[in-house]
Amino acid sequence: MSRQPDLVLLTGDLTHNGSDAEWAEYKDRLGALAAPSESLAGNHDHNITELRGHRSRTAGPLHLVLVDSSEDKFTNDDAAWLDAELSAHADQITAIAIHHPPFETGIWWMDCVGLQGKEKFKEVVRRHPQVIKILSGHVHRPIQTSWGGCSLWVCPSTSVTVAGDLDPDHVPAETAEGPSFSLHGCTGSGANIGIVSHVVPVGDAAARTAIEEAAPDFVRWVRGVQANRAGLFD
Repeated sequence: MSRQPDLVLLTGDLTHNGSDAEWAEYKDRLGALAAPSESLAGNHDHNITELRGHRSRTAGPLHLVLVDSSEDKFTNDDAAWLDAELSAHADQITAIAIHHPPFETGIWWMDCVGLQGKEKFKEVVRRHPQVIKILSGHVHRPIQTSWGGCSLWVCPSTSVTVAGDLDPDHVPAETAEGPSFSLHGCTGSGANIGIVSHVVPVGDAAARTAIEEAAPDFVRWVRGVQANRAGLFD
């Protein structure tokens, strides 16, 4: 990428079995990042003590809350913590990261291993209108939905991808789709902050071909337009 992100967020299942060797390899690989990072435990990582517990931090203009759902459930105690955290930052535009999507995805077999207590999570979030985005993983494919004005995003997989099939009788399956990741950008400022989300492929599918080589006049023209517009990503 030609511009480094403010933060790399890893939303869980960082290892397969949570072994010491896998966790050591994960941290070694993460050392190659030029950007800061935050790692959230998934259900495969539930025994990695370094990732345990809820926490929050600033990410660019956002208040980012990281909810630990690695035990596959959201309890009354979790709800009380989240409610207090959001109440204490009611004046800050907020995104929440949680491993499990807190909604039914329609992929039946993944929903069978979904978040227990997701209605509690939803009730808390809906009491706090400053929350504009929920970021999750677990399902190994990109999915978007909403609760009113709050957008919920499931990131794609950098490993195997789960088949996108909403037939309630479909056979659980993975696909040959290549790895990809989410790219989120904040737009606006203050109370008008929004988040735009992209899916970015990894590997051969991400190879770039400069449009300028085939259409130099077009690129020269759009650069002229860009010089005179108020862009949101300056």
